[in-house]
Amino acid sequence: MGLGFGIAALCAVTVGSADPVPAGTVTIALAGDPNLDAADAVDFVEAVGHALAGSDYLVLPAAGPSRYRAHVAIERQTRGLVAATGGVGRPSVGAANWGGGVSIALPARKQDLRALIVTRMTITLRDRRDDRLVWDGSAVTAQLDGTRDNNAAVVGAKLADALVSQIPAILHEPLSVP
Repeated sequence: MGLGFGIAALCAVTVGSADPVPAGTVTIALAGDPNLDAADAVDFVEAVGHALAGSDYLVLPAAGPSRYRAHVAIERQTRGLVAATGGVGRPSVGAANWGGGVSIALPARKQDLRALIVTRMTITLRDRRDDRLVWDGSAVTAQLDGTRDNNAAVVGAKLADALVSQIPAILHEPLSVP
């Protein structure tokens, strides 16, 4: 029983404790990345807004006055190629007025090479009155290019939810999000 508590204590070392961050109003601004598509930028900002709203923050338009300012920085990099196996279709049978047909899918050993995209999101929360740093953290995920999981809205939601759920903990290194 003592061993279980010791292991749990070791796992908790990577995250420090900090002063609570009371909920309030917040505006969100995306830090400029010239390589980020405008539609993707909107998806990332919306994902952070939804995550903050789910944690009892009231998200206001970027130009409005608020208690906090959240700066969101996104970095997306290609980190090589990954072999993705091709799917196998299902057998099917069909019939019509003029005859019938059978389709049998054979397993294929075909592999598709796709780029591995690593996305890092950093959120910096500052007090609007004195520009004091209230909280900051980063999260990273890696997804295959051209898949639904690499969509900016999906990646943004994963990273933003993971980060905002950590407020006010001090993150000494980026969170790894599957």
